[in-house]
Amino acid sequence: MNITCKTLIRRDMRKVFHIRTLLIWCALSLTAIFFFFTTGGKTDLMQNNEVNFMALFLPQIIFGAWAVLSIYFDITSSDREHNVLDCILCAGISKSAIFWCKIIAILLASLVLSFAYLLPVTAVIVILSRDIAHCVILLQYLLPLWSYIMVYAALGIAISVIARSTKTALIVSLASGLVLMPRFFILIIDGIGAIFQWTQAAKEAVSMIAPGVMMEALSHYSGTSEYLKMTVIFSLSIILLLTIAFMVFCKQDELNYGE
Repeated sequence: MNITCKTLIRRDMRKVFHIRTLLIWCALSLTAIFFFFTTGGKTDLMQNNEVNFMALFLPQIIFGAWAVLSIYFDITSSDREHNVLDCILCAGISKSAIFWCKIIAILLASLVLSFAYLLPVTAVIVILSRDIAHCVILLQYLLPLWSYIMVYAALGIAISVIARSTKTALIVSLASGLVLMPRFFILIIDGIGAIFQWTQAAKEAVSMIAPGVMMEALSHYSGTSEYLKMTVIFSLSIILLLTIAFMVFCKQDELNYGE
């Protein structure tokens, strides 16, 4: 990896980890701890030495879409509006190289965010149970959570590219976060299914498009195969969203777009 790409990746990482990200993720991590105590997670841990899946991930299922999209929605549009993209292109760096640097940046950032979310609640679990073996939670759920966050990160970069302006990207991100909230998304699918006379099985399958619905469904399973299935579905979603974003980005005329 040449020096230019490393510079672009570091720059995008700095854009991601600003005060807004820190505040959002601290609030989300504290909410995870709060929900662990208030949704029966502590009771299951103390009585059965078990960690309830929903007690860990309910905040992500409810607020995950907005939390992640609020971090990544302007990762490209802000560069465009401030003429930074013009400068990078004029330096002789190709659009494909710019986009790949952003992908690497969001991959690394999303992994850090996954770890940052799980670490506080895992520490609480270890302290309460006095069993260091519960640290395996970090290893068990890190990959699925990383995949889950990356779906919204890929959606965020796609919105940032397609919407072009930061204001439009923010509006679209807020609307997307609302639509992808599990309960609301299921209501939408039920309505569409009623119109087209879908079976219940078909509606349940389509509803899995929403990452939050997929995560919520995992609370009913404990097998490794289900987590692998979720990871595969999320990976395909990530590839599809990033491919669309890449194709649009490469065809857009960026020069002299900013004001």
